[in-house]
Amino acid sequence: MAQPEVSAELQRFIQQETQMAQVQQMVATLTDVCWDKCMSSAPGTYMSSKETTCLQNCAKTFVEATQFVLQRAQHKAGGAEGMGNF
Repeated sequence: MAQPEVSAELQRFIQQETQMAQVQQMVATLTDVCWDKCMSSAPGTYMSSKETTCLQNCAKTFVEATQFVLQRAQHKAGGAEGMGNF
């Protein structure tokens, strides 16, 4: 039995929702990893400058690493299809 064809509009919607879910998952992971790494004590009324700097550096490194991995995956997928991005 043939499956019904999915409209282009529905495909775009699904793709956008998938991307939003991926971003939300990345933010949740970033929060968990960086919080555990940088926060030395229970949260108070303010963070120390050391904690603030650590969180900023951790988040930046996490985002850069994620972008690198995604670009690498896209490059490999594109190479497999003969349509590389690089």
